[in-house]
Amino acid sequence: MNLKGKVERKETMSGLVEVVKELLRKDSDKRDSKQAWGPRFEHYTKVYEGAKFDDFNNFNINLVGLKDTVLACFPENVPSIKLVGSSATGTMRRGKEDLDLAVAFYEAIDHKEFLNRVTGAGLNIREVNRNLKYGYLKISGLHKGMAFVLVPMLHPNERIRTYEQDAFYHPDLINLSKSATHQMNVILMKEFFEQIGVYKEVKGISCELMALHFQFFDAMLGHFAKKDSLRINFSSNNSAYASEPLIIDYPFLGGRSFTEKVTKDLYGHIQESARRVIGDFKYLRVNQK
Repeated sequence: MNLKGKVERKETMSGLVEVVKELLRKDSDKRDSKQAWGPRFEHYTKVYEGAKFDDFNNFNINLVGLKDTVLACFPENVPSIKLVGSSATGTMRRGKEDLDLAVAFYEAIDHKEFLNRVTGAGLNIREVNRNLKYGYLKISGLHKGMAFVLVPMLHPNERIRTYEQDAFYHPDLINLSKSATHQMNVILMKEFFEQIGVYKEVKGISCELMALHFQFFDAMLGHFAKKDSLRINFSSNNSAYASEPLIIDYPFLGGRSFTEKVTKDLYGHIQESARRVIGDFKYLRVNQK
């Protein structure tokens, strides 16, 4: 499936979402159209209820405090701070909560200056990751006991040129395209990959995009159980740039996979694990609150 065109203007986003929805409608006859019911569905519901995050009052208090702290660092070049990641799409899990913030400036800022200013504000920074290949900065830390990530960037203003700008619009695409059961199915996918030890290689955003593609957890399991590869690409860039068995492209720019660390051996492990859950749904454990 491909999304036609790039985000050039504000109104283009809705057009991209309509393309996604239309592709999903046309593809629905190729997938199971409903989630399994009976004991399997009851078990899935327990897995979902045991994993989903629900302490949003405390989360929102921490979010406001972190935003205010970062904004105070840049009075002359006030950025737009946007919540991204699972907390922005409603698929955050208990014990995995974090504050992922895109800090988008309307005037370019040097990464060193950004780091110096937020460090000077007293934030508890634990890790600084400079991606030399793609040119972005990722700052991780703790704010009142909750993990956070800050990624500074030039505000895309609906014109996506870099992968961090691509990520800026992930919540918009997902929230405008998702089905009513998206949250449950994403959390089931996350629990599956976490429990079999490959979540770090697969990543949460891949689960979001797989949920858009397959809609249902069981449909995803069925694909892995039967097929030796999977590529999901919502972008207009169909170039063959990787040979890994699992390729899930950045949804706007394409040309880069979230799952580049999933090797052939890891894919085989996912296959066998999917077959086990299909054969015995209780292989997917319920985490007690």
